[in-house]
Amino acid sequence: MELIDTHCHLTFDELAADIDGVIARSRAAEVSVWLTVGTDLIHSRKCVHLADKYPDIYAAVGLHPHDAKDLNAAALEELKQLALNPKVVAIGETGLDFFKDYSPRQDQFRAFAAQLKIARELNLPVIIHSRNAFDQTLEILENHGQRIDRIVFHCFGGNE
Repeated sequence: MELIDTHCHLTFDELAADIDGVIARSRAAEVSVWLTVGTDLIHSRKCVHLADKYPDIYAAVGLHPHDAKDLNAAALEELKQLALNPKVVAIGETGLDFFKDYSPRQDQFRAFAAQLKIARELNLPVIIHSRNAFDQTLEILENHGQRIDRIVFHCFGGNE
C-alpha cells in the first residue's frame, strides 16, 4: 500500500529539527509522498525549499487566516512567485477562522479572496481552513472562486 500525506507541516520546528528522521520514520510507515503546507511567508518559503530538496515532497504556499493581517502587496507577489515553482501543487492554507479571530475579519476576507485569485490565475487547487465561518467561506467562494474546481477543506465546520 502507498500512503500520501496530503497535509503536513514539515517546516514547523518540532518536525524540521529532525526532518531526515521524520521522513525515514514516515517511509517505514509506508508514506511515500508528502504535501507540506505553508501557513505564512516564512513557512511557505521553507516548504518550497523542502520540496526542491526532496523528490517526494511537494509544497503548498499560502497565508493562514490567523496571519491574514500580514498580507500586503509585496507578500502577495511573493506568494505568487513561490507558487510558480513546479513543486508547488496548491495554494493554502488559506480561508477564514472566526473561532480565534487572530486577524481582523476584513483582513481575512481580503487575504482569502487574494489567494483565490492566485489559484485561479495559476490553475492550482486551494486548501481551505474554515472554522466558525462556513457561510462566509461559501460566500467568498461564490464571489471569488470562479473556475476553481479543486478545493480541499482542511478544517471544516459546515454541513452537507
